[in-house]
Amino acid sequence: MVSSSDSEDDRLRGGRRVPGNAPPIPKKTYIINNSTMQKRKLQCSRWMRNKWFIAGMSALILLTILAIVLGVTLGKKSPAVHVEPVHLRWWQNATIYRCYVTSYADSDGDGLGDFKGLQERLPYLKELGIDVLWLSPIQNTNTVTGTDVTDIKGVKVEYGQLQDFRELIVSAKLLGIKVIMDIILNHSGSAHKWFKQSQSSTAAFKDYYIWSKGKTGTDAKPLPPNNWVSMYNGSAWQWSDIRQEYYLRQFWRNEPDLNYRHPQIIQEMKSAATFWLDMGVDGFYVRDVAFLYEDAQLTDENQMGNSHDYASFSHNYTRDLPESYQAVNDIFASIMMPRLGEERILFVEANERVMSDERWSHTYQSMTTNALYKLNSTFDGLQLKALVNQSLEAFNKTGAWPTWTLGDETRSRIYSKFNQLAVGLQMIQIFLPGSSSIYYGEELQFSNNMAIKYEETVDSAAKEAGTTNYSLISRDPFRTPMKWNSSRHAGFTSAANPWLPVNNNDPTVDLLKSRSNSLWNTIKDMVVIKKTSLALTNGTIDFPIVDTDIFSFTRVHAWNNTGFLIVWNVGSQRKTLSFYNTTYISNEMTVIRKIKTEGSRTETSPVKKSDVTVEPKEIAIFSFWKQ
Repeated sequence: MVSSSDSEDDRLRGGRRVPGNAPPIPKKTYIINNSTMQKRKLQCSRWMRNKWFIAGMSALILLTILAIVLGVTLGKKSPAVHVEPVHLRWWQNATIYRCYVTSYADSDGDGLGDFKGLQERLPYLKELGIDVLWLSPIQNTNTVTGTDVTDIKGVKVEYGQLQDFRELIVSAKLLGIKVIMDIILNHSGSAHKWFKQSQSSTAAFKDYYIWSKGKTGTDAKPLPPNNWVSMYNGSAWQWSDIRQEYYLRQFWRNEPDLNYRHPQIIQEMKSAATFWLDMGVDGFYVRDVAFLYEDAQLTDENQMGNSHDYASFSHNYTRDLPESYQAVNDIFASIMMPRLGEERILFVEANERVMSDERWSHTYQSMTTNALYKLNSTFDGLQLKALVNQSLEAFNKTGAWPTWTLGDETRSRIYSKFNQLAVGLQMIQIFLPGSSSIYYGEELQFSNNMAIKYEETVDSAAKEAGTTNYSLISRDPFRTPMKWNSSRHAGFTSAANPWLPVNNNDPTVDLLKSRSNSLWNTIKDMVVIKKTSLALTNGTIDFPIVDTDIFSFTRVHAWNNTGFLIVWNVGSQRKTLSFYNTTYISNEMTVIRKIKTEGSRTETSPVKKSDVTVEPKEIAIFSFWKQ
């Protein structure tokens, strides 16, 4: 730049010439005598020279300054340029509430929860800080608690009419709450008209399900075609006297598997999904995706050991076939894409198959993971870190957004499994990267109701197991009615008897809301903190101190000066820790909350990062100024 400016200055100097055709000087100027004229010419010449000298020096000084500025600017390291934080969609910054409708609120006094009862309780969810209402299966079934769908475009008659469902969605959206629903794809119910027609070999429906004549035994009686086992143990094949063939049912006997190798099944499911989207739902959780396809040759599975239960087989021919995930893509891709402006979402459970294949990374924007639930009932900090690390690395690889789940209607309540560690797990999933999910009652510390008698059991699989074994497989203990207040049946129903007995050991909503240190109020407060912090919604994670007794992690963001430190003492002894070596944490932090099973306390007192104390089973949350 300096050399080019010098060339320009030389050009200007050589260009100051008086043109040859300049006009003559007027005669009146000659009045001045000759000596005066010469003196003035000399003064003028000096002035002109001084003028150009000053101009040249000024230009030189300016160029020198410019060169120095550019040299310094180019020579020093540029500060980091931060892009604007990624815009999070509603499902990426959400607290999700998983509702088992049958047990939530009964509006008509029949002892069963319904849409209108849930609609009346929506303000409760809003107050808790819920963004998304996740509905357990609502498609019409032949049994109250099963997934034996009889109408893929209808709602359970016990829950109400389609208009009741529409009104629920409208009311939820007026409160700013999105609604997603489970959609059942793997099977229908045996009472479905499709199965009845298929069982009768009606041409149009003959191959809607997976049929086999089986093998012939030594006594000429038919045997199942292979060694496949159902989720409930025993053969996955059920004999039909009507068709004189076996049908595949990987779940319960009244839930025959649909045949996804029949092209019409994809069209049927695409039509059903479109129907529910048009009803106003904001997305789906696709259940049992891993089971949609099975080996067409019906090859025997590898058996590991002498046991014949489900866990003893490899299941390499009955689940997680690539075709299963392709089928979901074929069903939903075309009908979800036109609605992307409305930000519809498709959830699927994360597993090794779906997370290891890049083909599905654009189909499933978010995946649910129950990794935290898979921990043993007692665990240490190192085991927890290994699990969290493994999960986050898998999600980072696929680009899918994690949704952490603990309980649901198919497995034990977390307070019955983890006891004093349950509260900490709930806090951890709120502050980990991703979205968090609350199964109804977890905010109230519900536990399994093991007092349910055989005569009170509703779960069809448990009833069939008989009086001796029913309690081993029954799911009723973790589906008990919501407890709203201290009135009869806890305010769930006005019926003489609810569909399942209320668990007398569980607290009520009214009680926990009235206690400032309750888990209910703690979750409410922590959800607010997460939603208002860029570090917690879209920041990085680090694990400064982890050992057998301590699990700690930080959340920070490049644009946010405030970071968060979460410290959980999973051990049985009081611990004092120093985070002095964590250089990005300021020397002084502020305690936001200290939480234990029996309650929590809010604090705003400062604490040195070199002197952090946590009690046994206590989880402490700190904010700090990022250095």
